[in-house]
Amino acid sequence: MLWKFHEINTQFFIKFALSFMKKLNLFLAIAISTSVFTSCIGSKEAYDKSKLSGFVATQTKQIIRDAAEGTTPGVDMGKLVQETSAEVKALDDKMNQTNAEIKRLESKIASTEKVEKEAKAEFERSNITSVFFALSSATLTEAAMQELYRWKLALERSNSQYNYSIVVYASADRTGSSKTNDALRAKRADAVKSFLVKLGCNAGNIQVITSQPPYNAVENLDRRAVVGISVK
Repeated sequence: MLWKFHEINTQFFIKFALSFMKKLNLFLAIAISTSVFTSCIGSKEAYDKSKLSGFVATQTKQIIRDAAEGTTPGVDMGKLVQETSAEVKALDDKMNQTNAEIKRLESKIASTEKVEKEAKAEFERSNITSVFFALSSATLTEAAMQELYRWKLALERSNSQYNYSIVVYASADRTGSSKTNDALRAKRADAVKSFLVKLGCNAGNIQVITSQPPYNAVENLDRRAVVGISVK
């Protein structure tokens, strides 16, 4: 009885072992097949890539060769060069015209600036006057006041669009000390400025200069104040 039981167990073990080996062989076969298939796919992709790379390289070389020889398919190199040259020439002509116009405008601006400068200078020259004082005096005479009134009226009638300031230059003759003459020039300038303010001029727009200008040969001409304008 024990022998039969042992025999049955032995037969069962052999069947189990054979079944297990079949399953193991199937697993190994699948694994190997998968590896081979993957390898084949990789090789195919690598092969396709190498073919594509070779094709691109060949085509690139051909394009470079055709361009160098002027035989690019579908492109008339001679016509292309002519069209490009024509466009470049048109651009050059346009640039030359632009430069010529710029020079013309610059010349016109320079001419306009010159005329404007001359007009300003003429405006300044035409609006200048002088009033005279008695010896060692800073009091305006009646004639001096009339002259300043006339000057102010003419300046207003000029109706100028210029922005300008009024300038008063005061001087003195050689008599007296430097200190005395410095004070006298300042008083004469203040007398003229005060009268102009009474006439309606803006005190803040009146500039006073009391430095002594070059002396004249005639001392009477140095006892004066010169009134003018300076265009800003």
